[in-house]
Amino acid sequence: MDQKRPLTFSLFSLRLLSGIIGGAAGTLALFIVYFIMLNVVPQTEEATTLSMFVIIIMTFIGTLTANTVTGVMVTYMDNEKYSRRKTTIMHIFLFNFILFFLTIPLYLLGAVLDIVVGIAALHFLLSAFISALVMEVLAGYEYSLLGIYSTALGMFISIALALVLMSTGVSATLVLFIAMPGVWFILEVMGGLSELVYDNFVRLYGIEALNVKTDLGGDTEVEPEEDEDEDEDEDEEEPKDDE
Repeated sequence: MDQKRPLTFSLFSLRLLSGIIGGAAGTLALFIVYFIMLNVVPQTEEATTLSMFVIIIMTFIGTLTANTVTGVMVTYMDNEKYSRRKTTIMHIFLFNFILFFLTIPLYLLGAVLDIVVGIAALHFLLSAFISALVMEVLAGYEYSLLGIYSTALGMFISIALALVLMSTGVSATLVLFIAMPGVWFILEVMGGLSELVYDNFVRLYGIEALNVKTDLGGDTEVEPEEDEDEDEDEDEEEPKDDE
């Protein structure tokens, strides 16, 4: 099995910084688009359709910027693990581009139900979740399970914290604006903590439990043994036939 690179404290800190900067870059891009479009969209009731288009563009550019900048920074900071930088960034861009078109019907439905902010939050959470999974899968087949577990846990915590904030009276719009740096910070925290816990587990018990090549259930050992037994029986029967 290929050995997993150890996660040092300095590398952990750099990855946290990457998540914060990437998320902040997405929020900044969202604000820039907002102020540009503010002068373009007329402040009238007839501008509802155009305003919806602006919201979709804002969310798309914000999420694409946050996910791409974070991906670039993390792959540079932790190049030993995320060595396939160009492929990673390309897949992050492609997924966010496809997601942009898939969410348009949801935004239109959200306008009818008056839950546009919720749709925008869902858009970013889904884009960040899949972007993080893309990074982990391309980081290495052997330890992709560790990345999937940590990313899913980080996303669960992000959603839980967002619901807690909203239950305390914080507006959904404010939660949306702080979501980008917040979610990527949590994803990197959980990714780092999961790696540290796993590294210590392997060091103490010597079991690569989350390496995909590790056979925990014995499902790759049964069939080969049966085949070997059949081959041995055939070899034993052949000399008898010759006699």
